[in-house]
Amino acid sequence: MIATNFATNSKISKTYRYSQILNSLDGSPTWRGSLDSVAFDPVGIKTKLLNLTQPCYAVKVGDKIGIANEGNISYASNGNTEQVKLLMSMLPISLEQLGARSFLTFHGVKYAYAAGAMAGGIASEELVITLGKANILSSFGSGGLSLNRIERTIEQIQQALPQGAYAFNLLHNPHDQAIERETVDLYLRHQVRTVEASAFLLEFRLNLLNAIAKPLSRQRLNN
Repeated sequence: MIATNFATNSKISKTYRYSQILNSLDGSPTWRGSLDSVAFDPVGIKTKLLNLTQPCYAVKVGDKIGIANEGNISYASNGNTEQVKLLMSMLPISLEQLGARSFLTFHGVKYAYAAGAMAGGIASEELVITLGKANILSSFGSGGLSLNRIERTIEQIQQALPQGAYAFNLLHNPHDQAIERETVDLYLRHQVRTVEASAFLLEFRLNLLNAIAKPLSRQRLNN
């Protein structure tokens, strides 16, 4: 381990353990911290990269690249020879900051994630309700279910999440266009605002177009 070499080699000053970017003749930023906090192995690097609540520093020591969550950036110029190179740095980031802000605003959610929609109710109403209460969008897997089953689920989810985020899947059924059309009508009748269309491939089906066009037409009439 490079950190151990720095620590045990009596010919190298211990100060190298705490001041590791020395290329600052031009005032460029330097990383200062303990080399013991730098991970060079794949598992250690992955662990530190996934630690989003801490800052992240990528440094190069000799011919090895490592990642640290500790230390700080300094702009002091000391004129020494470069020992460790700062490759990049990143501030801490929370899960709420990831993803498009427009997605969060439009769906009224806290996190830019979406769960579901495994057909046959595998992505169940319990899943949708639980995630919805945590401000995460989830889609009910309605594919392959009867209209009565889907309608009962719509009523259950809307009752549990009157203001919460939820979605319903619209699975393309090339063998039964009637059930596909009736599912769209069911969503429109119950004012399901978010529909996840799947398995339509490149063919833009009339039923999917109907699901989009009707709400837009109503919006125009209301305006």
